[in-house]
Amino acid sequence: MPRAGKALALAVMGAVLALAASAQVLYRWVDAEGKTHYGDKPPKGFKGEVTRIDTEVEKSTLPASKPALAPAADAAKRPATVPDDIGAKRRATRERLDARLARARDNVAAAKKALSDSESPQDDERQVVQQRQSTGGMHGMTGRSNCRIEIGKDGRKTQMCPTSIPTPEYHDRIARLEADLKKAEQELADAEQARRRGVD
Repeated sequence: MPRAGKALALAVMGAVLALAASAQVLYRWVDAEGKTHYGDKPPKGFKGEVTRIDTEVEKSTLPASKPALAPAADAAKRPATVPDDIGAKRRATRERLDARLARARDNVAAAKKALSDSESPQDDERQVVQQRQSTGGMHGMTGRSNCRIEIGKDGRKTQMCPTSIPTPEYHDRIARLEADLKKAEQELADAEQARRRGVD
C-alpha cells in the first residue's frame, strides 16, 4: 500500500476509533482493491475476512476517581457512627448533671450542719450587760447574789442584774451561715431542674 494510502488509513482508523469509543467494538476489513476499512459494524454482503477489534480502554489506564456515594448508601453508612457520637454525648451530659446534683446536695447538707453547730455563741461572741428588772417590792426580787437593788425617785425599787447576751459579731456570723444555706438550696433546685431537663 502506498505511503499516502497508509497515512489516510491511519487517519480514518483514528477517527473511527474516536467515534466508536462508546461502542467498545470496531471492525476492520480489506476490500478487493487492497484498501483497509474500519467501522463500528461489519460490512453487509462482504465475503472477505473481517477482524473484530475491541476498543475498550484498560481500566488501569483510567484516572482513579472516588465514586459518589449514593444517598441510600450514605444514609446506611451514617447510622453506624452518628448514634455512637450522640449516645456518648448524652452519657457525658448525664454524668455531669449527676455530679452537679450530688455536689449541690452535699453543699446543702454541709450548710445545714454549719448553721446547726453555730446556734450557741462562742466564748468570744458573748457580752455582759446590766438588765433592769422591776422587783415589784421585796417579794419580787430574784435573790441573785450578783444583782443590786436601785431605788428610784418615786421610791420604787428596781433590780439590776448582769446578763450574758450574744455580740453583734455572733448575729452577723449566723446571718452569713443562713445566706450560705439559702444559696446552696437554690443551687440544688437549679441542679435538680437541669437534671430533669437533661441539659447543663
